[in-house]
Amino acid sequence: MANRPPIPKPLQIAVFRRDGWLCCWCKRPVVFAPVMKFLEREIRASGNGDEVAYYHAHWTRAGAPLLDELGAVIDHVEALRGGGADDIDNLATACNKCNGRKSAATLDSWSERHVEKPVKGKYGEPQRWDGLTSLFVMLTQRHPSAVTAGERGWLKALA
Repeated sequence: MANRPPIPKPLQIAVFRRDGWLCCWCKRPVVFAPVMKFLEREIRASGNGDEVAYYHAHWTRAGAPLLDELGAVIDHVEALRGGGADDIDNLATACNKCNGRKSAATLDSWSERHVEKPVKGKYGEPQRWDGLTSLFVMLTQRHPSAVTAGERGWLKALA
């Protein structure tokens, strides 16, 4: 499994959008990770963020607490180890924490052991949450020289 090809960015974006940028397991809004690098860059450039912890490449709790908790990831409903495919019907939006907790569990065993209650908004689910992707697009336009090839792939998938 270590050498499997990554899930294409357009497919990931399609899953995030289908799921409304909400974790399918806990219903929390998730954050599009690439935006946090540019947000940290913007805040530091303003002179107000020498000690901000918005982004770390490995989503460490110390370096990126928001991503460690709510970073948007793609979860396989039926794990690859269990025969699940990289098919949109087998993919779900998850927060980083739920994805780590679920691991390769089957839906039945996950449902049995998952004790956290899903978050319910007092006024309903977010209707216009985009995982901060609009901010990502805006910040990459401000700092085009900082955009990596991978981030250009995300921009193309978001277009």
